[in-house]
Amino acid sequence: MLTYIDVHLIYTLPVIATLSLITWPFVSRLELFKIIFVCAMAFIYTTPWDNYIIFHNAWMYKPENILSVIGYVPVEEYMFFVIQTVMTSLWALICTRWSPSCFNFNYNKNSYRLIRWIPISLLVITAVQGWNMAVPGKHTFYLGCILWWSCPVIIFLWFGAGNYFVKKSTSTAIAVIVPTLYLCWVDQIALKNNVWHINEKTSLNIFLAEDLPFEECLFFLITNVIIVLGSMAFDKSYGLADMYAIEFPLSFSISWKYKRQQFQAFATAESDMSPIPVNDIRHCLNVLRRASKSFNVASLVFPAGIRLHLIMLYAFCRVTDDMIDNEPAANKKKHKLMVIDRFIVEMFADRDSDYGVSTATVREPNIDWAHYRQELSDEELSCFRAISRISFYMPRKPFYELLEGYRWDVAGKSVENESDLLLYSSYVAGSVGTLCVYVMLYKSGVSLTEDIRDYIIGKAQKMGQVLQIVNISRDIVTDSETLGRCYVPAEYMDDRAAETKTLCVDKDPWSLGADKLKAYAVRMIELADRYRLESLEGIGQLPYEVRGPVLVATDVYRSVATAIQSCPTYPRRASLSDWDKVRVAGGSLYFGSLKYFARVPPPTHC
Repeated sequence: MLTYIDVHLIYTLPVIATLSLITWPFVSRLELFKIIFVCAMAFIYTTPWDNYIIFHNAWMYKPENILSVIGYVPVEEYMFFVIQTVMTSLWALICTRWSPSCFNFNYNKNSYRLIRWIPISLLVITAVQGWNMAVPGKHTFYLGCILWWSCPVIIFLWFGAGNYFVKKSTSTAIAVIVPTLYLCWVDQIALKNNVWHINEKTSLNIFLAEDLPFEECLFFLITNVIIVLGSMAFDKSYGLADMYAIEFPLSFSISWKYKRQQFQAFATAESDMSPIPVNDIRHCLNVLRRASKSFNVASLVFPAGIRLHLIMLYAFCRVTDDMIDNEPAANKKKHKLMVIDRFIVEMFADRDSDYGVSTATVREPNIDWAHYRQELSDEELSCFRAISRISFYMPRKPFYELLEGYRWDVAGKSVENESDLLLYSSYVAGSVGTLCVYVMLYKSGVSLTEDIRDYIIGKAQKMGQVLQIVNISRDIVTDSETLGRCYVPAEYMDDRAAETKTLCVDKDPWSLGADKLKAYAVRMIELADRYRLESLEGIGQLPYEVRGPVLVATDVYRSVATAIQSCPTYPRRASLSDWDKVRVAGGSLYFGSLKYFARVPPPTHC
């Protein structure tokens, strides 16, 4: 005999266990808070309605099929409120997390109003009609109760997130339909086995499948719409706050102040906001897709808000680097460097120390955008605007270190030894590692002691050096042929003058022979490996939701290094196939990151 608890043990809890195994690397503090909140609201909102329905005999349960009853409702039914919400929420996470939230905002005022108000008007009419239909003992009772109970909450959620839900129509449809079909199938099994019974006197007695009443299918469809719409309401408010960081500056916390901010973001129509920041993000992504494919893949596994701000940061670093590299004339390189320098000075004009950051009072930097519109391309200008919007929680020192790396390139300074290579890598990549830490900590809402924060930053700087050295080892030919530049330490060369001339003046790296190029690369990778394991020690101190993603980023780059080392000759530009990136990312995310899951105190040095 199948009982109600058997239904959970056989059909619902195993699904939740499976979805949990799939989604655990993506369940950040924000996601966990969202799921808990939606579960709590579902439980509170559904409990009186469910008692009312059973009191009027719309549903019936045999005593031998249930554990016990609270009010009129079986304990297993209360469990189902939470189980269905968790199941559908996790499935929705899989379906909807992959694109930045801001790309699903609707900035067309007319379209926005129509999508918001037409469904709300229809839902109001439906709720009234449902109330009139819900006469106890009548065949329309169950259907009417579903309609008057569900419409008010859908109206509320649709007001704030309906447009967002529609813009993500493909993924939200999958998020709703799949669990609806599955739960209808489970319901059919339970009805056939008399685990519960739908009263024919309060039902339309229309069956969509054998033993499966129309009202049951409608119930699962509507409840899954509510769950997914509730999740999208959170995602929309998170996305708006991430995109308009000046207007919504608070990072995640469980404080009432943060909750008020997020409710304001939920109620705010994105059509009332400027679309320029989102257009800027599109430019930022174009930069990264073109110039940093490894990061573009690794960024997919970061939590949404952190991913968005890392995109802004990386795009700025990438586009400023290209501004220097893509100018053949030395005087124009210097001019571009002056433009970047001036922008950084303006962006941090109100700071009085290198690492001074205050988020208590947030204001937009006073930047002369008219000047930069004359100096920059549209894509460059977008990246500059994007970084300026999140600069309020970043320190200025790493940006000045980045400038030192650009000055190194403009001056054509040579890399004499490994110390020079490490110093240059620290300027152009260690600085970025520091800024990434600030992004991760701020957007995660995690407060750390100054000692632990400094420890993480030190490891992040080393990690930046490691990844940059891997890049350099991969790009010996590219740097030589396109830029006339060489970052191979001169101490590696048999004839410094001749080999440097071949790489930087003649731009003919292959004349040195593939074996020599590979020998250069392998030595630099060995240098990177000496620091790699040490740099990974900082991962265990990061917020748990970014530990796996950070490891993914490092392992993708490490796989590039492995590809260079394992190649019988020096490849023109070593890279991973999309499948290899997925394989490496999956292994790091689900297995490699486990050893960093438990936070341990950082080692102390005497």
